[in-house]
Amino acid sequence: MVGQSSRQAESHRLLAGANAAALLTLVPVALHQLGVVSHLPDPPGTMFASDGITDSAIAHPFGIPDALLGIASYGTTLLLVRSAPTCSAARKLVGAKLLLDSGVAIFNTSRQLVKFGKICSWCMGTVAATAVMAYAGRQLIAGVFSSEPAPR
Repeated sequence: MVGQSSRQAESHRLLAGANAAALLTLVPVALHQLGVVSHLPDPPGTMFASDGITDSAIAHPFGIPDALLGIASYGTTLLLVRSAPTCSAARKLVGAKLLLDSGVAIFNTSRQLVKFGKICSWCMGTVAATAVMAYAGRQLIAGVFSSEPAPR
């Protein structure tokens, strides 16, 4: 991380770690959607319905389990994050990708609440990790709207 300040390096590590956490929350969902795991355990309470939500038609856009799409998406984000310290184009792309990831997370959470009146606890782990990613990458997001190069 040549040329990076200590604060920027810390933000970069937080961004990469939160991205990895998002990927990890998607793996059990993908295994469930592929039939490898029969049940996704939820915390106690009536607000969670991970099995029903992840088995629903809305969780299979284009007939593809959305967890697989999420793994591909967050994997792409992680590759961009890894390239960002040495590539100004990757820094701009990371900012845009963080906006996209955050928007999709908000949309999916809203859709779960509206359609089911419940939430998938595993999906909320992904949402929380995405929120941390957006926080850690806030300077990169700001760089999307600036004509100046994104900070290293």
